[in-house]
Amino acid sequence: MRNNTVTALPIYFNIAEYCLFGITLCVVIGVIIYFMFVNRKYNTVSGFLFGGKNMSTVSVSFALIASHLTSITLLGVPVEIYLRGTQYWASTLSLIVVTFLTAVIYLPVFHKLQLSSSFEYLEIRFSTHTRTIAAVLYVISKLMLLPIVPYVPLMAFRLVTNPLASRITAVTCVACSTFIAMEGLRAVVSIGIVTTFLALAGTALPSSLALLPMGFKKMWEIADHGERLVFYDPDPEIAHHTSFFVVTLALSTNWLWKIALSQSSLQKLLAVPTISKARICLAVSCLGVILMKLLSCFLGLTLYAWFAGCDPLLTGQIKKHEQLVPHFLNNLATMFPGICGIFIISIFSATTGCISSIINSVSGVIFEEFIRPWMPSNTGESACCRIMKFLCILVGCYCAGVVWSAKELDRLQHVATGVTGVTAGTLLGLYTLGITSSRANCSGALSGCLLSLLLCGWLLIGAENALATGALTFQRKQLLTSGCGKANFTHILINTTTIMQTITPLPSKPLQSLFRISFTYCPFAGAITVLLIGIPMSYLTGKSKTDSINPDVFCPLTQSFLHKMPNRSRSESLDLSTPDNQEVYLALDEALKHLKEVINR
Repeated sequence: MRNNTVTALPIYFNIAEYCLFGITLCVVIGVIIYFMFVNRKYNTVSGFLFGGKNMSTVSVSFALIASHLTSITLLGVPVEIYLRGTQYWASTLSLIVVTFLTAVIYLPVFHKLQLSSSFEYLEIRFSTHTRTIAAVLYVISKLMLLPIVPYVPLMAFRLVTNPLASRITAVTCVACSTFIAMEGLRAVVSIGIVTTFLALAGTALPSSLALLPMGFKKMWEIADHGERLVFYDPDPEIAHHTSFFVVTLALSTNWLWKIALSQSSLQKLLAVPTISKARICLAVSCLGVILMKLLSCFLGLTLYAWFAGCDPLLTGQIKKHEQLVPHFLNNLATMFPGICGIFIISIFSATTGCISSIINSVSGVIFEEFIRPWMPSNTGESACCRIMKFLCILVGCYCAGVVWSAKELDRLQHVATGVTGVTAGTLLGLYTLGITSSRANCSGALSGCLLSLLLCGWLLIGAENALATGALTFQRKQLLTSGCGKANFTHILINTTTIMQTITPLPSKPLQSLFRISFTYCPFAGAITVLLIGIPMSYLTGKSKTDSINPDVFCPLTQSFLHKMPNRSRSESLDLSTPDNQEVYLALDEALKHLKEVINR
């Protein structure tokens, strides 16, 4: 086996791959036709958003897994492992903690309230203005992120296949996603089941086949000598975005917002009839996402073992490391024809499932928050459904137009990721403030939200400037080219070991400004800011009137503390009411006696 040093040829499907892609496309079209013409009994707002709230646990679990499987998971995580090591595995720990917090704190609140929009909670808990601000932030962040989802695979495959074909595939993916989103949550869940299995096959097969020439032991040794096996990196440098604390602490904020409070996740969790089934869906989806994360990490180690001594970017074979996975598959296809097609099909299905979920949730939020309040109260369910389907078409056309017309979205990709992190942290802090603190009021929520947005926006703009000036750089491991052209992996291992022993560690830059904080800290900083500002401000502006608030808006732990004071007040009122009634009775007796005496006289 040799490390190829020539430029990879474009990827073209063979007959089997065309057939497999056609079968996948037919399955997607079949789902669309079924829900569009055959199954029309859920043509209501509840059916569109929640699938009638009687869906099975298995289907919802697979849909939750599919909603977290984006092209970034399949293409970006392996590159992260290739460049910086396996510290990303610690995200599985944060995912377990987040799933537990969701099941115990957040899910009971929303399952009791059964709201059509998650932002309706903020109006019940705080005010209409808080609800509107949160909905605007959510819609803006999702509309910025939406074109990035199909653009990532398009960018990766642009230089290894026909550029027009890759663009047509991306637009086709968006079109299928739009029609799926139009048919409601049941269609999104149905395509999510297909997405999960295809993504699993598309991630596991390349890694397994790539290990055949070298074996697992040799791959592990190469990764170890290349310092890619990182299980605990306690680096305190806040500009280092892959240390243990960043991966566990900062990513937990994003995960918590996405799993516990995002409209797309809540739609699926409320689609099952009981909270116990919703918790089962959470647990199963947690295991499924962890499996996919570990498979992506394993694919990253395989990538490093394959290109350990001959980095394709340094040799000019690719222009960006984001194209590393397609380049690897192109090399692997010389030994195993068809593997490229399987991976592209998995990317296509994963992107379709993710886009359809986003379009469905965004359209529902736009309708519930900005259109339905202005509609007559006697508007029929079918009319509301038609409006939401029309919104799905508009959002899908917007996404397809941006993907087709934009030549480069790299800068927008980074900005959109930052804006999504800013809004995720602020909204997470806002919901957490209302769910956990009975003393929080509207003034505290709005002030905390405003200061959180200002702080995170300031950090985001400063980080962009720091990236442009070079003050903020993303650390990575050493990459080599001295192994190019070696005959087998034994030479790569020896060459890597020798060079790694002679490499001096890169000098670490001192902290020059606050803007060198890694952008992954933005969601965590935003959530903490809302809590640190919102609670004191609520005390300063007056405690909220908990007596007039529905206790279901609080988590079970807060309710347990909240119920103690009403119980005491009720007992006191009962004790006071007894003597009052006795006095009334005595007064009535005296009045009757006096009246009797008057009559007798």
